[in-house]
Amino acid sequence: MKFEMNRKTIITALLALVSLVASAAVPDSIRQNLADFDSVIYMAEHDYAPFKFKVTNKNKKEYYALKKRLLKDLAKGRRTWQDAVCAYVGWFGDHHFFVFGNQEVNENYHKYSRKRIEYWTLMDEYHPKPTSCKVDNDTWLIRFPSCDNTRAWVEQSVHEYLASGCSNLIIDIRGNGGGRDDSYQPLFQLLFDTPDCSRDGAMLRYTEASIKRCGLTEEKLKDFGLPTDFASAPEYVVWVKDGATFHYDSISSFPKKAAIVIDNSVASSGEELVLDARLASSRTRIYGRDNTAGCVDTGNCPHFKPTGRNVNIQYPMSYSTRWEKDTCVDPTGIAPDVRMTLPYPKRLTDNIDEWVLWVAEDMKR
Repeated sequence: MKFEMNRKTIITALLALVSLVASAAVPDSIRQNLADFDSVIYMAEHDYAPFKFKVTNKNKKEYYALKKRLLKDLAKGRRTWQDAVCAYVGWFGDHHFFVFGNQEVNENYHKYSRKRIEYWTLMDEYHPKPTSCKVDNDTWLIRFPSCDNTRAWVEQSVHEYLASGCSNLIIDIRGNGGGRDDSYQPLFQLLFDTPDCSRDGAMLRYTEASIKRCGLTEEKLKDFGLPTDFASAPEYVVWVKDGATFHYDSISSFPKKAAIVIDNSVASSGEELVLDARLASSRTRIYGRDNTAGCVDTGNCPHFKPTGRNVNIQYPMSYSTRWEKDTCVDPTGIAPDVRMTLPYPKRLTDNIDEWVLWVAEDMKR
């Protein structure tokens, strides 16, 4: 009852703001700010996939108080539109849900976003680059810092490793913020040794607005087995079924042992590789000093751009069924199997750094 009374109070206040904006004394710029901000709220509440998990009975008061405060600040000219949007989106703490644009926009959003460790402030140089090379007679290194359009390079690196004669493989994904899951499949096929493991599925918040923003045609929807009549379609549809299993015709003899090296910048598809390896590779251990970023339980991200505004808002239209099972990785991230206590290396580029050397020795034990 207390919450319902508070909610009525908020609604009353919002109605008062609408009345205020309707008056001739309110500048057109403020009216436009409120209208555009409302469009962002509408997108979040109607299109953002995990909204029902992000705004719950535990934090509804906080959420409505945030909206009320931001709307009031906009109505009184105490806050810029950009700042209000950054504060609103940042509240959700979802690295797949963010505001971006020019440098000013990006810096403003950074004030409100969930923070990751800023490795470039802790090392002399933090710029992981694709690397495929021998560490020692037993160990090969594949540094794989992105899942963006890199499958051909990964396939070549796998070929180099198999030709090397090394029994152990280090897959270094520090800095890998994601991209496409299929980029890492050649690597995962090497690691896979546990058949019949089943993956978590995913649900799609199925709205016409999101489908249009993705540019999906009616033919594409049919190819994906999705309904084309939004009027009768459910709000959520199955995107990936629970229980899908990995299948390869054979299990690779190499590597004998494998390591995946992570840091707090590993996100999205980078984290998917870690989850897949942990699920279906008994010979792989995860090494790191920090957890991964915790940005893997949402995905399939279109962009929303309010008319006339120099900002874009990315939001996920799907969520992992881990949300429904209360087994989410976000926001804490994936913990390593081996928690390294080494100092951060001075440089991470295309070099064989101190961490790689330590992991190579640890794998021989």
